[in-house]
Amino acid sequence: MQIRTSKKIWIWLIVILLLFIIISYFLVSKQPKEYPGYVSESPAPTGTKAFYTYLENTLDQTERWKHSPELLAKQDNNEILLMIEPFFVPESVRMDEYTDYMKAGNTILLLKNDPDGMFDVSTNPVMVEEDEARIITDQQNEKYKAIVPSPMRIEEEEADEILLEDETGVLALKRPVGDGNLIVVNSPNWLTNDYILDENHLELIYKLLQTEEAYNTVLFDEYIHGGGNVPSTVAVYPKWMLVFAMQLIVFMLLWLLFKGKRFGPVRIPREETVRFSNEQTSALAAWYKKGKRYQDALKLQADYLKLLLQEKWGIAYQRSWLECSELIAGKDKQMSEEEAQKFTYDLTNLLNKESVNKQEYLAWSKKLDWLERKVEEK
Repeated sequence: MQIRTSKKIWIWLIVILLLFIIISYFLVSKQPKEYPGYVSESPAPTGTKAFYTYLENTLDQTERWKHSPELLAKQDNNEILLMIEPFFVPESVRMDEYTDYMKAGNTILLLKNDPDGMFDVSTNPVMVEEDEARIITDQQNEKYKAIVPSPMRIEEEEADEILLEDETGVLALKRPVGDGNLIVVNSPNWLTNDYILDENHLELIYKLLQTEEAYNTVLFDEYIHGGGNVPSTVAVYPKWMLVFAMQLIVFMLLWLLFKGKRFGPVRIPREETVRFSNEQTSALAAWYKKGKRYQDALKLQADYLKLLLQEKWGIAYQRSWLECSELIAGKDKQMSEEEAQKFTYDLTNLLNKESVNKQEYLAWSKKLDWLERKVEEK
């Protein structure tokens, strides 16, 4: 009989597992694809697909660059490479290859919240409001509005040409590198799908892309977003295999649950702990509650608060509550002197009453408890 019962349990476990695998597979396969930020293939709010699609439909040569920078042209092809918020700083060998690309006569437009350390660019921190639109000034002293969440401002060098700035510092500059140029901007959010049409972001981007001659090719660098790196271990395997592996783990947990002798919290016998607990306090509280001795309970709580004021804040226990109001306001900066006077005055009247009801008790017990916590914190 026991063997038959075990077989039934195993059959039901297998059936449940198979159903779980099938349902999970369809749920996983129908989930929307997740995109990282600043990727030109991403339609998410943090992606840059809208700007890439517009350039692709407007210009003849707009491409995604997913290869190592060593394959970039080492001759003047009048190209511009957009590096939008790189996920990592390439190693020095790769950075030298980017530099050779510019020295040959091409341009790199680097948009990064903090470009410090890339291409020997230095930045300084400033205090700014992240979500507040700011007034931006260009070379012709024309004014624009833009959201600049980056707290970093770019340090210009002698040969640099300042393109955009605000009252706190430089937002964009152009630096000659050999026969080419490096354009650095601290606001990659201007290109994202969510922000590109806000304020004057699109106009500012066009201004940064303008030169004497139009670029022959516009490249969006996806190598810095992991496009040219080895895919992660999870991406190597098909989804059905990942789902199967996850279900296998669930199956093993169910098997362990079936074989386990005890699961759940350890329950200690009452006789091992009751001698160390304060049951007298619980009994006294129940007695006060049952007898509706709210006035006595408030007096005890207020008396305990006075002891805390003497111990923590140095306010003498012998002082009346009205005499303590000014001292309490001096210790607690969040409570004004008028609020402290009203608190102590109302508390004095309450304690002098012959009795209080349950509503008054609950309201004043919370007020006293609030002040107790503030006294204990300091």
